[in-house]
Amino acid sequence: MTRPQVTRSSLPVIAIVGRANVGKSTLWNRIVEGRRAIISDTPHTTRDRNIETAVWRGMEFQFIDTGGVDVEDNDVGRGIREQVDIAMKEADAIVFLIDTKVGILEEDRTLAKELRKSKKPIILAANKADNARDISELPGSGVYGLGLGEPMPISAATGKGVGDLLDAIFEALEKAGRELEVARKKVRGPTRESRRESGPDGPIRVVIMGRTNVGKSSLVNAILGEKRVIVADRPHTTREPQDTQLTYNGREIILVDTAGMRKRARIKDDIEHEAIDRNQGALDRADIAVLVLDATIDPMGADKELGGMMKEERKGLIIVANKWDLVEEKTTRSATEAEARLRTIFPFLAWAPIIFVSAKKNRRTTDILDAAIKIQQERYRKIDYNAINRLLKSVIKQKKPLQVLGPKSPHIHDMAQTNTAPPTFLVTVRGEKETLHGSWLKFLERRVREKYGFEGTPIDVRAANVPMAKSEREWNLKGPGIETEYDAPKKKKAAPAKVKSHIRGIARRRKKAASF
Repeated sequence: MTRPQVTRSSLPVIAIVGRANVGKSTLWNRIVEGRRAIISDTPHTTRDRNIETAVWRGMEFQFIDTGGVDVEDNDVGRGIREQVDIAMKEADAIVFLIDTKVGILEEDRTLAKELRKSKKPIILAANKADNARDISELPGSGVYGLGLGEPMPISAATGKGVGDLLDAIFEALEKAGRELEVARKKVRGPTRESRRESGPDGPIRVVIMGRTNVGKSSLVNAILGEKRVIVADRPHTTREPQDTQLTYNGREIILVDTAGMRKRARIKDDIEHEAIDRNQGALDRADIAVLVLDATIDPMGADKELGGMMKEERKGLIIVANKWDLVEEKTTRSATEAEARLRTIFPFLAWAPIIFVSAKKNRRTTDILDAAIKIQQERYRKIDYNAINRLLKSVIKQKKPLQVLGPKSPHIHDMAQTNTAPPTFLVTVRGEKETLHGSWLKFLERRVREKYGFEGTPIDVRAANVPMAKSEREWNLKGPGIETEYDAPKKKKAAPAKVKSHIRGIARRRKKAASF
């Protein structure tokens, strides 16, 4: 069985480490020119590794933000420390951040001793050095007792000294003999995030969402085959969306873990409020959304609300029932019966595939990636103009079009696919006052799905009106839907060659008839 392969960056990797609340996330946000990491005075706001690419001197580097090393001895604390250890192991250079306002604490000395043993380039940065007085007090703070050389005074909040810090990182990598040729490529335009190509062949961005404690982080770790994010029994362990690039069956996929969702009225923590906002941003950028449910209990109102939000975003969608291994007294029909129950609860997501998985035992987790690849192809699928109009004719014979008011059946000119991701179809109706009833458009949408599938992706069937008289139309064709097929501008121009030939034939026949 093909296993996903996590994409390892060939760029130089720099990890930012230190105690809690020394400003690691503020510095990381400053360097990567974004606000992905949540900033708070609460200790250990950052838990998982935040990874992003930054540009300096026309080169790209990968920076890792980490949680504070001074953690409690519990499941979350041990998870934070494990993530820090992974970051330091993967890094080519390490930025050790201290707080000039607080001075050197025992945790700083312990970490410094550990870093000296790593034999990697260490850049000591003294953060919150906002003025000359802060810098002058550094010698008496015990900073030289760390054994890491001269500290670099910086202010992550204002950006003071950050450029000098990046220069020092650059020089330390060169001195250590780190191959920088990969990073020496010319960097143009926006950052990595906005440079990613979209489309049927580009990276597929899959966001994992669900209520708290349904097993989202466990599912991500199971798919990746490594401890990428912290897993704990307590709610809201994950805070910021965590992106991981991987390759599966020749496709590049970006897997995004998110914080647990719940109603805002029940949230009192500012950090959780901000985490929910980050989730919305992650969903906006996604191609495919995965709604994770707990298979051991019936879906709650929050599950249905989240499913409705995903539907409104017009993304591809997969429903995943996790913890299937914990369902008791299963039979050969259990999955079929459970799917039927979920279809009843989520009738508005009838087009979304349902997958039963066990993240704990890593069963059928890669089925999610298989479904995501298939759905991405469906999202960008294009139906031929003639084929969709043959279906339209059969649907009209089966059920005459209905209008909003009155018994008269509107005259439909044609139907054409006008967009992808999601697939969008335009039905053109003759007459500016004629309107198609929404129920008939829904009926047409169901027939389109029956014929062409479009599993896992919403489709949009809408109507547009064209003038009654042909002389008032911009094209001497059936309707505006065909303009998309011919990629025609809205202004009146010469018709396609087939139409010209048809018009000349009509003229010849009229001339011949007039001669009799």
